[in-house]
Amino acid sequence: MRRSFPIILCSVLCFLGCQQKKNETLSIDEIHSIHQRIDSISEDSVYPILKNLEQTYLGEPSYPDSLRAENQYLLGLHFKNKAQLDSAATYFYNAIEYIKDSVATDRQAAYFSSTYDTYAALGLYADCLTIGEKFENLLNPEVDHKAYTWAYHWQKTAYLARGKYKEASEVVNKQIEHVRKNNKEDLPYALNVLAEIKYYYLKDKKGAFETLEEVLKNEDSLTFNFKQQTHTNYGVYQYFEGDFNKALFHYLKALEAGKQNLVHPDYTNALADNYNNIGEVYIDLKQYNMARVYLDSVQNLGIQNLARDRQKALLNYELRLAIEGGSGSQKISSLMSQIYEYQDEVYEDKAEKELTALTKANEKEKVLLLEKQATEIKNIQLQNRSILLLISIALLSIIGFLFYQSRRLKFEKQSLQNQQRLLRSQMNPHFTFNTLYAIQNQIKKEPEKATNYLLKFSRLLRLFLENSMGDYIALEKEVESLKKYMDLQLLRTSNPFEYKFHYENMEEDELVFIPPMLLQPFVENSIEHGFSGIERTGKITITLTLEDKFISCVIEDNGKGLSQKGHNGKQSASTQLISNFLKKSTKRDLEIIDKGTINPEESGLLIRFLIPFKFTEHD
Repeated sequence: MRRSFPIILCSVLCFLGCQQKKNETLSIDEIHSIHQRIDSISEDSVYPILKNLEQTYLGEPSYPDSLRAENQYLLGLHFKNKAQLDSAATYFYNAIEYIKDSVATDRQAAYFSSTYDTYAALGLYADCLTIGEKFENLLNPEVDHKAYTWAYHWQKTAYLARGKYKEASEVVNKQIEHVRKNNKEDLPYALNVLAEIKYYYLKDKKGAFETLEEVLKNEDSLTFNFKQQTHTNYGVYQYFEGDFNKALFHYLKALEAGKQNLVHPDYTNALADNYNNIGEVYIDLKQYNMARVYLDSVQNLGIQNLARDRQKALLNYELRLAIEGGSGSQKISSLMSQIYEYQDEVYEDKAEKELTALTKANEKEKVLLLEKQATEIKNIQLQNRSILLLISIALLSIIGFLFYQSRRLKFEKQSLQNQQRLLRSQMNPHFTFNTLYAIQNQIKKEPEKATNYLLKFSRLLRLFLENSMGDYIALEKEVESLKKYMDLQLLRTSNPFEYKFHYENMEEDELVFIPPMLLQPFVENSIEHGFSGIERTGKITITLTLEDKFISCVIEDNGKGLSQKGHNGKQSASTQLISNFLKKSTKRDLEIIDKGTINPEESGLLIRFLIPFKFTEHD
């Protein structure tokens, strides 16, 4: 939270309110002092103060443009903090418009940086180009060498975002020409950027390799960071070209430099990338023992110390090694357990902190209440029976309030625990191990089909891991993971089935966010139990309807239903948890209906429930 409004600024604000009547002015130093203290003002007071300065004073020609630019910049920061990017972009751009001749200070450079970042966040890359070019034109080529790097980076990024790859490469060539003359220490970085554009965007593979060779001509003079970066890029390109031995050579060189690159801002994850890359090459070279050495090195860095994408990459390579190297699923199971344990630790730590905060707040309230009670007891001795009656009523209200607080704390704790149990039950371990077993069997019989199955399974596994990390995910991602799950089941199961999605009052890519993994357990029940033993083709229809507060979901199948032998109608642990969660969040029960009870000529289940949703991930 911001600190309380200082007394001097309160006086200033009152002073500003009456200036028009008194026809007095503020000095340049006084306005500068207000700007310097703006961070200590409550957020609600920032806009009135800055707008008052703009309208009452800064319109006068006697004030310098530097004050007007700073005032516009601070208004932009205010709206950026409130996530109102359109307004922030307008004020940021107003600030850089006041810079006419040159960028003289780091603060003015910050104006351009904030302006570019805001326009990029809005996807206005044509404006980003204008900002980058204006910034470049205001720089001194003899002095502002680092600033030139930013100017070229902004222009290059904007061109790439617009699909203008040739123009992006031309900007980087300008940067290379500049650093050759003025700042040769940045040359390896610029050449690596040019190689990336040539390889990935211009498809000039020969040119990309020649550019990296130019960097490595002076390898002895390179920093460890540039050695690691250049050899990594070279190895990746060689890997994509199918030359695994050359890729391995550069990956090992990158690892050698990376171990000594202690100043790298993300040292652990950079090393994990090197180890993962080497492990992948050894798998492709079928040197599985060496692959095991380097993948174990990633784990030795500590799963909890790795970013999510590194964890997923390691899991993918371990899965390949288990299948191709014949080591079985035990290693995969162990690694998944480590990742889930780490996720649980993070979640439990978050829950514990929230509960601790609630407990402290409750204790503080109790202390305040006890102090109030002591005061009231003293008053009882001086007042008559009517006052005593009022105090008694107050005490009863306090007790009721404490009881309510206690119940609320208990409910929040239970809610956190239920969410944690739901997270643990989201992915069925039996499905994972059955899938691994099915892949092993297919490797001998149908290798091509096994490879396809493996790819689909790894993508599904990646989606499950991504979706399980948040409380709310995009509806589009939830539907994507469900489709991949059903496609994978079609490859594995001997019972053929079809599925369809219907949307009402919404589109499939509607920008709404829902709790993850709510639909999958019901679809799984239909596939595993409903379609088991039936001779007809199974059908699953999922209908999603956007309503005012919830999304109505109907899941219908033509399986055996509840009435036929083989389905006892009991809910699994995961569906029971989901049922409890939906009842608490929507106040509506989950409905499971046997279609045969409505129409004897039909069979299967009809499941109805409401899904809570948000319009943003953190709404």
